[in-house]
Amino acid sequence: MRPHNALKDVKSLFKMIVENQKMKVRKFSPADLKHIVEIERSSFAIDAFSKFTFMNFYYKRKCLFIIAEVLGVISGYMTTCIANEKGHVVSIAVSPSHRCKGIGKALVNYTLDHLKKSSIKILELEVRTTNLKGIGFWKKMGFYPLNIISHYYHDGTAALKMRKLL
Repeated sequence: MRPHNALKDVKSLFKMIVENQKMKVRKFSPADLKHIVEIERSSFAIDAFSKFTFMNFYYKRKCLFIIAEVLGVISGYMTTCIANEKGHVVSIAVSPSHRCKGIGKALVNYTLDHLKKSSIKILELEVRTTNLKGIGFWKKMGFYPLNIISHYYHDGTAALKMRKLL
């Protein structure tokens, strides 16, 4: 077997494990912080959140801070805050080695279920206009573009504001 095929087989196996519920989504705990910061730094080189910021999300009563574990390994996280009867995705990231395996989708679906149970009707987010994979992901999850916000990020990049009605 060629190495490329072996890698493809490993990716298929991992995806099958995720789909067979070997993945667990749960609420964040402070013991998870080190892993979350590692995922954050590997995902967002420019605007990475600090440990302090993540702990603020944890202590805010109006934020849902969840993580995904695959076979006990923390693979991703999502933070959503609620204000004015709307949800707002603050951040979502999946570790590079676990991407494209359904983890982001599972985090979003968990969040959507939680918000619906809380009678939240709208979920919004911002994504870099240069992040075409991210925009495609959110569109697949049922979000639609609202408008562009110029100079939204620290480096001057614009953001695409997106929304999903729940």
